[in-house]
Amino acid sequence: MRKIVRIKNLEYTYPDNTDALKGIDLDILKGESIGLIGPNGAGKSTLLLHLNGILGEGRASIEILGMKVEEKNLIKIRQKVAIVFQEPDDQL
Repeated sequence: MRKIVRIKNLEYTYPDNTDALKGIDLDILKGESIGLIGPNGAGKSTLLLHLNGILGEGRASIEILGMKVEEKNLIKIRQKVAIVFQEPDDQL
């Protein structure tokens, strides 16, 4: 099966020096459904914000549909990756 999301060694530290993500590796295959669960502050939203380049790449390797999440690919990636937060009415 084709990998639609590939994350290798994702790490992120918040501006206050709190570690949010450390050593995250994840492959999601086409047709696969996953659930991302955890308590408040666990880094779920932070991980998702990396998928469309809202948060920086850092040293991680992130690919969406075979495209590296980097400046030159962001328009194409953002046409495919959308994030709806807990209160979607607040986004609109």
